Order: sequence, then structure tokens, then C-alpha cells
Amino acid sequence: MTEIDFAVAFLLTIIVLTYSIVSVSNKLTNDFNLFTEKKLEESASSISKQLLKIQDEKSLISNFRKIQASFQEIGSYSHTETLNITITPSVNKIHVYDNFLNEISSTILNNGNNVTVSFNLDFSPNEKKYVDIFYNDALANNIAYTSDASDIASIILSEENVYVLSQDRCSNLKSLDYETAKNNFGFLDEFNISECDYGSTMPATANIIVKSVPILIEKSDGTLYSDFVRIKVW
Repeated sequence: MTEIDFAVAFLLTIIVLTYSIVSVSNKLTNDFNLFTEKKLEESASSISKQLLKIQDEKSLISNFRKIQASFQEIGSYSHTETLNITITPSVNKIHVYDNFLNEISSTILNNGNNVTVSFNLDFSPNEKKYVDIFYNDALANNIAYTSDASDIASIILSEENVYVLSQDRCSNLKSLDYETAKNNFGFLDEFNISECDYGSTMPATANIIVKSVPILIEKSDGTLYSDFVRIKVW
């Protein structure tokens, strides 16, 4: 009985030791994974802030201006009108949109010290429409509405700064070697920015942290759309 008791006790000791070792190992693995994930999350937040929140020579954002204007039909009949907005001084990259960021076809006339953007709108009786005009460059000194339409009342509601993911900034980034860019930014982890088509090739298996930042994005043709910039870090 003594030998049997000893064998059982020894077996139980081995089981307890094995369980303890496995438990400690699993805890250390989980703690390490949590530490690694937390580190990557902090890195992703730091990268996204540097590239998309702070406007400097390293960032991917440009400062655009947004003008919101309202136009109301006051003649009580349906008609189409050509509307003109003149911005002083002259500015660049002017595009006109409806409330849903659908582009409204427009023509741009640069008059030297100012620029006039013209576009057509269809009105039903007493209908009110809102238009957003985006442009790049300096703050306008004057925004004026002019039109031959006597049956349209117009109000410039607001003008504000907006950040836009810039094609020019993306092009500047893509002109840099990846390792050079990492050193310039002080990035230690690997990263990829699909909206700029730039970064390291993502591995098939890795702990990848994705930071999604809502922002206006400039297309190659200069028009804007609203989406998320997704910065992937591993």
C-alpha cells in the first residue's frame, strides 16, 4: 500500500506541476499577446494622428474651404437657372456638390484677381436647395452671388475649414522609399495606407491593427468623397 500511495502521490504531483506550468505558460503567452496588441494599437493611433490630424509638412492632409449656400425659388413656377458664385481672391480646385456630396457640373472662369463658378439647378415652385462649394488655397476675402434669375433668392450660409486626404500629399509620400518614410516619420512598426496605395505588403498571417479615420478623400480627378482612411499596422 505504501508503494501504491507513493505512486499515486507522485502522479498527482506531476499532474499538478504540469497544470501549473501550462497555466503559467498560457498566462505569459496571453499577457505577451495583449502587450503586443496594445503596443500596435498605440502605434496605429500615433501614425493616424501624425498623418491625418496634424497639418504639417509630413501629413497627408490639405486644408480645403467649404462654402455652403442656399437657393430658393420664389416665383412659384418650375424652371432651370444658371447660378454664379464669385470668390475673391482666385482659388484652385473648385468643385460644387449637393448635400449628399454628389458633384454638380460646373464651369470655372478665372478673372485674374477672382474666380467665378457657374452651375445649373432645377427648381420646383418654392423649392429650396443647398449647395456645397469646396476649394483649395487661401481664405476668401469675398463671396458674392450673381445671377440673371430674378426668381431665385440666395444666401451664403457659412464658410469653414475642412481637412482632405490630398492626392498631392499622397504623391509626395509615394515618391519616398518606404524605409526612408519610416525613418522620417519615426515609425518602428510596419504600416500600409491603402487609400494612398503606399506601404509594406501585408503578411498573410500577422496581428494586424486597423485604424479607421473618417475624412474627405480627394480623387485623382480632384473631386471629393467621404470615406474612411484605413491605416494598417503590424
